[in-house]
Amino acid sequence: MIKSFLYILILFLSFQTEAQKQDFAHIDFNKADRIAKSHTNASLRNMPVLVYNLTNTLTTEVEKFRAIHTWVCLNIESDHYFSDATIKKRHQLINNKAALAKWNTKVQSKVYKKLLREKKTICSGYAYILKALCNLANIECEIVNGYARTVSTNVNTVDFPNHSWNVVKLNNKWYFADTTQASGFFNLDEPQFIKNYIEGYFLPEPELFAKNHFPLDTKWLLLEDAISLTSFVKGPIIYQNSYKYGVIPLNPEILVTKIKTGETVVFRFKILNSEVLKTTKLLLSSSFRSKTIVPNSTAYKNGILELQHQFNKKGQYDVHLKIDNAVVSSCTVNVEK
Repeated sequence: MIKSFLYILILFLSFQTEAQKQDFAHIDFNKADRIAKSHTNASLRNMPVLVYNLTNTLTTEVEKFRAIHTWVCLNIESDHYFSDATIKKRHQLINNKAALAKWNTKVQSKVYKKLLREKKTICSGYAYILKALCNLANIECEIVNGYARTVSTNVNTVDFPNHSWNVVKLNNKWYFADTTQASGFFNLDEPQFIKNYIEGYFLPEPELFAKNHFPLDTKWLLLEDAISLTSFVKGPIIYQNSYKYGVIPLNPEILVTKIKTGETVVFRFKILNSEVLKTTKLLLSSSFRSKTIVPNSTAYKNGILELQHQFNKKGQYDVHLKIDNAVVSSCTVNVEK
């Protein structure tokens, strides 16, 4: 099994250096997190006081940002129904720029009032409050608007700008933050917001962030080699677990790959934390059947995991990378005769 092979491989590699070290790996964020948790339920009515309480005993800029970031993620809830309503309205007004701009100004006022009153909001509210709190702490933070990519939005074709997030400047370098995605998710079965803080959204790698975030202003890609909006919507799907486990799909570069029977597809992933290799596996789904496959070839070197699989039968296969039984990324392989 791939699991056993990778475990042995890790032992021989002695947990070699990961692809890239975090710039703040030397910082212990426990104090910042404790402070943020100690002020749970604090009011947003007096933000200067809140910021002072969160940051006054912290010495570094990044720790102060961490306390603010953690507080926002733990205390603000995503308003699913309000979000759905705004998306539907944007669809209705997409071809009427004047009406859309007028409506947008009006709805943003509602967003901020709801945020202050109920601590419930949509993505623009999350981005606004993070920026407001950071600016009060003299930390440079900006709101970025653009396209978010999910299993049903901005896939293969461009839909419309549907998300807001932040960039924050720490030690004269820009980093990403998406407190909307980091804070949790809405469970439609309950229905209620489920708090599920994912630390991977705290200063994530630009290469990972660009897999499902594309800014209107491409300077906020923060990549040396910029990508196009077209290539963005045609790439593999990643999930929140990609941030949780630190996995970046590299190959195939597109969501749907077409091959002939007998051909081999190379699946390549950048692994930011080699520990996850212990529970990594490749799952093949076709015609309502799923099975874990043993690749024809497996290699791991310099933080890159490469899995090769030969497809000998015609059909459409959804290929998922899983870690701890959680799907991290997906792509499709169409095999023709």
